[in-house]
Amino acid sequence: MKAAWALMPRRVAIATAALLGVALAGQAIAGDGTVGQKVTIARGKFAHHSWSLGVQGRHRQRCYVLSLSAAGSASAGGTCRSDVRRPPLWERVLGVSDDNATAELNVTRTRVRSMKLRIGHPHSNRPSEWVHVRAKRITRHQADQARVRRSFRFGVLRSRGEACVNKVALFDSDGRRIHKKRVPCEF
Repeated sequence: MKAAWALMPRRVAIATAALLGVALAGQAIAGDGTVGQKVTIARGKFAHHSWSLGVQGRHRQRCYVLSLSAAGSASAGGTCRSDVRRPPLWERVLGVSDDNATAELNVTRTRVRSMKLRIGHPHSNRPSEWVHVRAKRITRHQADQARVRRSFRFGVLRSRGEACVNKVALFDSDGRRIHKKRVPCEF
């Protein structure tokens, strides 16, 4: 019995071998070339809305999907960040909003255990307020499924109406303040 290569015309065999070589080289350049499952790592309800946060690893990147839904409306946002470097001390990653509610993803380093966020309410006469958000870490099982490193903590800010963070205070496990800064109110 002849080999499969021998049965193919010579040009097809060369083209197939070249494409296989390019595919293997592409995987080597991309790193491990793996794509994890999309894993829901947090969810909840507030102000007649449901929200969820999913994470998925893709070629050395950590991708987030944040969704917000209510009766008759839904919105979602997604973005990817490097999974090789550790995250900054605090980063506003993405947010979703409708006229009645806002959900915003904030990512920190592993040593940050809680955040106090001063939120403003644009397009409203509501005064700014401080909100305490616990920084959570994904479980090992979730990280393995999503194929991401556990080198970050996250917190999801939830608020009625439109909201944005304009000051941040970060605290360690002993309650000591690590960092405090003003940030532009983006949304």
